[in-house]
Amino acid sequence: MSRHTERSNQRLQEALGMKDIWLPLCILATQQRHSIVFTHEERHIKLTARLYDQCQDTFTQLGQFLTTNPCHNQSLQTLPSFEELCTMYHLQADSAFFLLRTKLSNQISSEAETCDKENPQSYITAADKVMSTLSDQVKLMYPPKVWDKISPRLFATFWALACSDIVLPTQRYTTEIERIETLVKQVNENEELAQRRKDKQVEQHKEMIGRLREEHTAQENNHKLVLARLEAEKDVWFASTNSSKVDAIMQFLQVCIIQRSMFTASDAIYCAKFVELCHKMQSENFSTLIYFDRIFSDVSHIVTNCTDNEASRYGRFLCETLKGISRWHKDKALYEKECGKSPGFVHIIRGDPSGDGEKRIEKYLDYENFRHVCCKWHFKLTKAMVFCFDSKDYSQIRNGLSVLNKILPEFPVVLNLAQALEKRIIKVKEEEKTARPDLYALAMGYSAQLNSRRHTFIAEEKFHHVEKKSPADAAPRNTSPAKKRAESVKRKEDATESEKKRRREEDLKKDGDRKSVEKKIKPDTPDAAKTKANGVRDRDSETDENRSKIRKK
Repeated sequence: MSRHTERSNQRLQEALGMKDIWLPLCILATQQRHSIVFTHEERHIKLTARLYDQCQDTFTQLGQFLTTNPCHNQSLQTLPSFEELCTMYHLQADSAFFLLRTKLSNQISSEAETCDKENPQSYITAADKVMSTLSDQVKLMYPPKVWDKISPRLFATFWALACSDIVLPTQRYTTEIERIETLVKQVNENEELAQRRKDKQVEQHKEMIGRLREEHTAQENNHKLVLARLEAEKDVWFASTNSSKVDAIMQFLQVCIIQRSMFTASDAIYCAKFVELCHKMQSENFSTLIYFDRIFSDVSHIVTNCTDNEASRYGRFLCETLKGISRWHKDKALYEKECGKSPGFVHIIRGDPSGDGEKRIEKYLDYENFRHVCCKWHFKLTKAMVFCFDSKDYSQIRNGLSVLNKILPEFPVVLNLAQALEKRIIKVKEEEKTARPDLYALAMGYSAQLNSRRHTFIAEEKFHHVEKKSPADAAPRNTSPAKKRAESVKRKEDATESEKKRRREEDLKKDGDRKSVEKKIKPDTPDAAKTKANGVRDRDSETDENRSKIRKK
């Protein structure tokens, strides 16, 4: 950090802390963010989304600048409670917890000053005391039906933690320390520098290395304490008996995951890591399979309602989620170790009322079936993106491209799905080249990146096992309405032809019966017919003679 930057930061801190105006500024920024949509009814949707994102960025930058600065720890203690922020100042849960997160962490640390990292029971007790008070406040802010599906403790814990609490970037610390050590060697080997300047630079670099190691140690200790605390309370998160697993997962997504994944980029990563932690700790009644299935089933609905920045953050969350799934998909041994016997991957539960009590049979999802499910999730994601591109709506197309740019390292993987996306991208480029140039530029950028990853695509047969079908089953199914109507007309024509054929067969059969009867009755020969005719005339003449005789008498 340069000397001028340090002075600017110091002056800004003094200006904001002089009359404690930083909290009113934060509250006004987040209030303006939520009121933008309702202030002007005829405002253009593109402008509204941009103003919404600007208010959000201003609020998060101001909040991070103040909450992460140790100079303002005393001011943080004067923050209102969660209940006051939501009722008196009308803040939503995401904004309120963003301001309170540092304060809650400091309260837990002050309650557990004598905490021992080898025996973190005092930290767990202190956290339970602080979180119980917060859970009581949270319970009053939402209707009771929400807490029939998830516990208030889960809501409070999820929103109170930060990404640094559950993710320990050891590799990143190691890489940065090695980079600075390399700089120290380069300075020592540089003969052009004066010895005094060389000593000063080396001292600065070593001081930075010491700070990084101290920070890494503090992060490691905090990480262990937080994991111990989560391990102690994991079984009460989804312990409700009034709802099914599907309802609990849906409520968890609605009030926790979806909202926070769009707040900041670090929050998007936090959401994916928190779910991985729930799976790793085997939280009671938490189904990892149902969670993943609901995430990829509702993509199109969520993307439709996002601003540009929110879509980008949501894409980052999907990328982290796909990254975890891809790890299990590529390595069978890893899947068997982490998921093979995990309660989150139980997909069939049957009850057997015979015997003394109910016997429950749990069937775990095997590796090959997991690969089938992964293909289904990729197909759902492709279908959601195709739906956005076919909608012709500006926001849906823009958000779909933003999401695809973020998940490009993990999606698409299957060749036929990539080809389907590529066709839609080409269509978007053709239609939006002159109509909406900004969408055309986004489509061109994504198309170039997609072409650069073409060598990584694999056939569907390599992604999961595909059973070989017979020629009749392998024929492509017509799914379009026009083809369905054509098939219907063809079936009617075939039915008409079969009816005509049946009638012809019946007529031929009747003709055959009539001919057989005629064969039994021999036809008269010409002489026989002549003789028969003469006999008839003779009988007629005899009848006339008899009649004349009767008249004479």
